[in-house]
Amino acid sequence: MPSPDQLVEQGASVLAKFGYEPFGGEEEHWSAMWDLLKGDFTTQKHPEIPSFDDLSLSLKEAAKVYMRRRLIADRFFEECRKAQADLFKGIDTDGVERYTIARDAYEDSVGDFGAARERIAMLLDGKYWEED
Repeated sequence: MPSPDQLVEQGASVLAKFGYEPFGGEEEHWSAMWDLLKGDFTTQKHPEIPSFDDLSLSLKEAAKVYMRRRLIADRFFEECRKAQADLFKGIDTDGVERYTIARDAYEDSVGDFGAARERIAMLLDGKYWEED
């Protein structure tokens, strides 16, 4: 549901550049999603990040956790977006509380996504780049 707030819509547009799309109920495509997100891990030391299929088992699992957390953040973003759009319908204390709860859940999920990113970066910098 699009929001009447253009800042929210611009946020959705930015998130779309990193793979956000409304949930359609289909199974996730880990390889394609990883291709979209793996650039976040490139460094001078590691300018090329392997494809999903070429990751070690432990890194593959960490990548799935990272991508799932991104998907969870996407779903919380959608709930936050809906609750925020409802605020434009008029003053409603319960609606404001609903929006606050949705926004907090979204912010927490973004933090979890960041923590999963740090875990992958650690694995890439340490164990993965040595022989598994």
